[in-house]
Amino acid sequence: MDTLLNRRELLQLVTAATFAYPQLAAAEPNAPLFFSKDEFALLDALTELIIPADEHSPGARAAGVAVYIDRTVAEAFLPEEKTSWTKGLALMNKRARDSYRLEFLNATPDQQRHVLEVMAENEFHAATDEQRFFAQLKETTAFAYYSSAIGIHREIDYKGNVILEQFQGYDAT
Repeated sequence: MDTLLNRRELLQLVTAATFAYPQLAAAEPNAPLFFSKDEFALLDALTELIIPADEHSPGARAAGVAVYIDRTVAEAFLPEEKTSWTKGLALMNKRARDSYRLEFLNATPDQQRHVLEVMAENEFHAATDEQRFFAQLKETTAFAYYSSAIGIHREIDYKGNVILEQFQGYDAT
């Protein structure tokens, strides 16, 4: 049996792959690039708990914060940094299991908030892996949110580089 491809077979494979790839990508435009579907669902829920939808803002989910984090981790991080994200998400589930015998996503909203509150203890002087992960998650969530069109334009109403008729300045008196 000959295992080498001839030119005709190679051309057929390349043509099929060329037409199949855009269709696969279009099927799920925000499919996770790095995280598993379960990890991505957890990340999405966590970011929405950190910046929830309310009367002022549509929240982290609408701003695509989890998608931003997934793409950033997939494309820019070193292997050990990628591992810190997957381990951190696993720690969230472990904390929920230890506290409620449930995976984080199966916990009630109050239970989920409690897990976050526990992990946020000592946020600015994180001593445990859980606390360090939560600090990283919160910082990255805020950065991603305020880098999005929703965060910049709807939340803080940033107008860009515009000429002011008058600069009020800061009154330090």
